[in-house]
Amino acid sequence: MQKTNTQPTLGIAYAVVALIIAALYFTGTIGTALLSAGLKMPADVASFSAIALLAAAAIFMNASPLVVLSTGTFAGFFVLSIHQDEPLVRYLCLGAVLFAIGMYGMVASRNAVRVLMSIELMLNAVNINLVAFARYVDPTEVKGQVFAIFILTVAAAEAAVGLAIVLAMYRNTATVDMEEFNLLKY
Repeated sequence: MQKTNTQPTLGIAYAVVALIIAALYFTGTIGTALLSAGLKMPADVASFSAIALLAAAAIFMNASPLVVLSTGTFAGFFVLSIHQDEPLVRYLCLGAVLFAIGMYGMVASRNAVRVLMSIELMLNAVNINLVAFARYVDPTEVKGQVFAIFILTVAAAEAAVGLAIVLAMYRNTATVDMEEFNLLKY
């Protein structure tokens, strides 16, 4: 008897349902349904609670935790930030979503080039947050922009050193798999 792997199917089903809940919140459908049912719960709390309960159920049914975590993070930030009046919140949520995507790519990938790209994405998410804070908290100073330039410089140096290591690894092992990095010490 063959076992079937339901992890990808459950993770994708959770992702679709969580994004549908976020879209329903965006259109105002959840808020009107709660008011017509007589509930006094805000729509964003109800949407975020539904996404969290779906995440718990998907993990309990052995869905992929990485898919559940990344989709829940994206849907939660979408629900909590879409109706904010302050533009700073939208920039911070964009930075958080980019950082979550980079973190997922860094954790889930075994390819060294993809890991380097994910680290670059995470550094750029930090740059978005620094520039947004600099613009909205103290617009007369350029401290956030200066820090962002320093981070871009460090990212360029990290990319050069990282790619040199990846090329040395490929030259010695003919692979860029992260599991084979221990072969470079011999």
